[in-house]
Amino acid sequence: MWAMTSSHTLDSRLAALDKDLGELRGNLPGSVATAIERWRTDAAALRFHLRDTAKHPPLIAILGGTGTGKSTLVNRLLDSNVSAANFRRTFTAGAVAITADPANLPPNWLALEHHLAVETELPARGQPDTLIVVTSPQPLAAKVTLIDTPDLDGDQPQHHVQADRVFRWANAVLFLATPEKYQMTELLPYYRLAQRYAIPVLFAMNKCEETVVLNDYAQQLESGFGYRVAGTAEAAINHNSRLFAIPRDDAAWNSPPDSDLAALRVALGAIHPMEAADREAGLSNRAADLLGRLTDQVVAPLREARREADRLIAALRGMESPEPGVDVNPITQQLQKRLQQRSVLYLMGPGRMMDRVRQVPGMLVRLPRTLWDSVIRGKRIAINEPTSTEDDSQVPDFRANLVDQFAVVQSRMDDSLRSSPLAARWLAERAAAFTAAQVNPDDAGKIVDEQLAELRDWLEKRWNATPRDTLLILRLLRHLPGGQKLVQWAEAAPYLLALIVATHHAFFGHIDLMVIGGYSLATWLTEKLSNEVTHHVRSTNRRIGERFARLAHVQIERLCEWIDQQVPTARALDRLEKSVEELHVA
Repeated sequence: MWAMTSSHTLDSRLAALDKDLGELRGNLPGSVATAIERWRTDAAALRFHLRDTAKHPPLIAILGGTGTGKSTLVNRLLDSNVSAANFRRTFTAGAVAITADPANLPPNWLALEHHLAVETELPARGQPDTLIVVTSPQPLAAKVTLIDTPDLDGDQPQHHVQADRVFRWANAVLFLATPEKYQMTELLPYYRLAQRYAIPVLFAMNKCEETVVLNDYAQQLESGFGYRVAGTAEAAINHNSRLFAIPRDDAAWNSPPDSDLAALRVALGAIHPMEAADREAGLSNRAADLLGRLTDQVVAPLREARREADRLIAALRGMESPEPGVDVNPITQQLQKRLQQRSVLYLMGPGRMMDRVRQVPGMLVRLPRTLWDSVIRGKRIAINEPTSTEDDSQVPDFRANLVDQFAVVQSRMDDSLRSSPLAARWLAERAAAFTAAQVNPDDAGKIVDEQLAELRDWLEKRWNATPRDTLLILRLLRHLPGGQKLVQWAEAAPYLLALIVATHHAFFGHIDLMVIGGYSLATWLTEKLSNEVTHHVRSTNRRIGERFARLAHVQIERLCEWIDQQVPTARALDRLEKSVEELHVA
């Protein structure tokens, strides 16, 4: 049992909890968002009942299925055409309140906008998420406010939502059935809830034609739900439960005494709230149901979604620093060949020198006249250097390669997300936001474009440069006897210097000694040349890899941020759970 102070505490804590739910960050899953919206509406209804002082006429909801004649019954009870009715299709898409004075309706009742219908709008047709208010001069409208509602079993779920809202805000309920509808399953839960929440109820069977059906309905209510519906109209007033019967207009059957339309009108006008103890027990049950639904349908799914989001974020961050697998070495292979062709020491390496020495006799015999003049007589001739026969088209398309690899990285991330049913639902529901979080794979191609541009710039500068080893040899030759002549030959074609050294082996022993003694120098300078090219290749590969990893990191962080936005933060959920615990204590 609650005292007034505990009711006030419950009201304030419900308000705080409602605020916490309203401030939850994230694109909430559809089912959770729907559950939160319903919970906030039901919590507002509970807060209304906690504060309700019953200084206004009772608010009586009329609930029933399609075709049970709710609007028609309202019009007959008030002897006026105030609510639109149609036997072919439902006209009531939202609640319609009929009262003698609009002031009889508590402010913000139903937490919906109140629209006062004018004469030209009668009979009133309900509108979703709006309370249509109709004034009536009839005596019953001064005693109670009747609320016509949409169907509970219609083919439009929104109608059920509107009717359910009225049930939870109403002070009393009139359940309306027909011989064809009194067993409808949609009504049964509301019979039980009306008892659980200590709501005064009346029952009526409309379009009744025989007593056996009416008695079967009474038996169902008494044995299945414990309602005492048999008796007189006075019993209905005292016990707030009674079954009435309204015959079909063309039926040859009359309803039992004190159970007709006139008796129903009297019972409605005399309905009163439950005893204080029953009312407080009903409010306690409402609060318990609210908290249970909040825990099961909101807090638990959000906590599970938060755990799944954290798992997905951890999985994505585990994909950090992917290897691009791009090697730009093929671009530099032509440069290496070029430098080797222009490098004296490369051609004068030990292995190649021995090959040349062995081939000297045959080479001299096969030398053309022009080449013989150059070698023996020192004539300068123009000789084209060997060119690479490799097709440039064999160089890989590094840009497309890296774009494809980044697309593969994104595909791995996408697969990781779609492996989670929850994330797959987020992707389906929020495809546009997910697409906006994707990095354009062309950004990976820009990495290659920029890095290869730097490499090509270096290659162009080195392509036409004389290798440093050749320059060193030429400087050495100038200081040797006969070296000037060799310099001239070397300038004609660097690769001929090897032939010159080989063919003049017997004449220039000091040069031969320099060559033989220069094996270690040649090896060192050749390695240094090779290392210079290798360094630039590795440096370019490293920078591409680093920038690729940074781009993948940006993609991961964007997706992690997108995932994080799908559910509330852990801190918000902790605060929500704390509010729920405090509400349990209240």
